[in-house]
Amino acid sequence: MKKKGIILCVVIGVALLVGGGAYVYANSQPTPAIAVKTAPLSKATLQNTISATGVIESYTKVKISDTSNDNIEKIYVSVGQWVAKDDWLCQLYNKADDSYSYVKATTSGTITAMNAVKGNPANGELFTIEDTNDLKVRGKVKEADLNHIHENMPVLVKSDATGDKVFPGNLTKIAPTAIKTEATANSASTATKAEFEVEIDLPADSTGLKIGMTNRLNIVSEERADVFCVPFEALVMDDSGQSCIYVAKENPVEQGSFTVESIPVTTGLETDSLIEIAGDQLSDGLAIISQPQTVQPGMAVTMETEV
Repeated sequence: MKKKGIILCVVIGVALLVGGGAYVYANSQPTPAIAVKTAPLSKATLQNTISATGVIESYTKVKISDTSNDNIEKIYVSVGQWVAKDDWLCQLYNKADDSYSYVKATTSGTITAMNAVKGNPANGELFTIEDTNDLKVRGKVKEADLNHIHENMPVLVKSDATGDKVFPGNLTKIAPTAIKTEATANSASTATKAEFEVEIDLPADSTGLKIGMTNRLNIVSEERADVFCVPFEALVMDDSGQSCIYVAKENPVEQGSFTVESIPVTTGLETDSLIEIAGDQLSDGLAIISQPQTVQPGMAVTMETEV
């Protein structure tokens, strides 16, 4: 019996020794590095904009009229033709006294509309002259956006006809009262939101924009140029409530080995998808971990650079 007890103790001792060694070995092995997606930190210009629509107009629009009822004998111009001030537009004939007279341009510009018809009497608006090189946009903004805009704000103007080209404009006028429509005039109607007319000055070089075109407007209400920014999901809060970003920092001793490092930041302007960040530890090219919620500072990681 004594011999059996000794053998049993030896077996148990060996088992404990083997098990303990296995435990120590398992816990001494390094934790496998986690693969994380990263993106290089860079600077950009952030903007918040207010969307609107508008139509191209000319600053100079002159209607030429005649109410003499004299017969239109000759027409000297056509739509699209440029005329100078005092150029003849059409010739009129007065049958009663057998005399001729001429309707002249009162300003220089392009003929954009013509109601004069040879053989008909002159009675009303005959021609419209506009300066096609001095353009503006007449647009409208929603009531909810009115308090977010003011005169002299920059405006980005785009048109379907000009593709991706952006024309820089300037907000020059905001109407003091809402646009009057049948819906807004009806006091019983509460579903229709008021809209306010705005005017945007266009640059001298507006090649491709034509009078009457519909445009898409983006009024720049906020802008921060040349700032560091990241997607919202790249931000985390530490235990003290401090905003941070996680970066993959390369181990200086072991090339290709990276560790998660937390960098505190302050936040600024927010857009729909990005947020401005600042901090004395930020620099171009830092490997920002795109999904920091999956890791903790000090963890070993491998990098999967985002495309």
